[in-house]
Formats: sequence, C-alpha cells, structure tokens
Amino acid sequence: MNVSLFQFSPNCLPQVGKFRNHPSISNNRPNTKIPCTKNKLSDSALALDLAINVQKINTHLEKKEKAMKKSKEFLFTELCQYLSLKEEEMNKKWRKMREEEKWVLINKFVDEWIKEMVDEYLQDDNRSDPPMFPGLKRLLGMSKDA
Repeated sequence: MNVSLFQFSPNCLPQVGKFRNHPSISNNRPNTKIPCTKNKLSDSALALDLAINVQKINTHLEKKEKAMKKSKEFLFTELCQYLSLKEEEMNKKWRKMREEEKWVLINKFVDEWIKEMVDEYLQDDNRSDPPMFPGLKRLLGMSKDA
C-alpha cells in the first residue's frame, strides 16, 4: 500500500498542543519595564550622545588610518634605503619580482633591522631612559641624532 503524503489535508495531521490550559503556564505576565539607563534622557539627548560617540569613533579611525599610511610610507622608505634604490626604482623592481623573491627580500630586511635595533639597545650606555629600543626612538623621532 503506497500512500502519498500529499493525499492528506493539513487539518488531519495532529496539531501541536497548546499550553493555555496548563495550570503552571500563564500567558498573563506582568508588563515589566526595565530602564536602559539610570537617568531618563530625552530622544534629543540620546541622539546628541550618539552623535558625540560616532564622532569620537570616526576621529579615532581617521587617526588610525593616517598612522597606518605614515607607517607604510616610512617602511617603504627604509626598504628603499636598505636596497640603495630610489622609490621609483623600488616600485618598478617590486612589480617585476615573484612572490617568493619578495618574501626573501622582506625577511632579510626585517632580520637585519631587528638585529640592528638589538645591537643599538645593548650598546646604549644611557640606561636612565625607559627600556625602549633606540631604533624605535629613532622611528618615533625621539632620538638625539634623529
């Protein structure tokens, strides 16, 4: 006996029981209002507060983007100096390089840069300064010879 499910109407299928008649479950719950803030602010005050916070976030993002751009420019300039190339020459060379050649170059550049900073730190006679790499001081423009 092969009966198709489509032969049944939806009304003949068992319905999910409703809990209205159950004594422990009540649909009459008290409408409790929970304030979101301690003090009640008007819509205009909330809008102003939101606008101030959005402005702070936008300012922070703008500063972050500027700092990242400056960092990238500085890093590229240092890489050009490391290879004794002008920026235009480095740009052309970079575009012609294969991916693995780029990684070899960057790894060598970073390894030597870190070694130089550690050597500078260990040779630094002035220990009264906070323990910050002199190379990092130079990056931030805090070094005496920068």
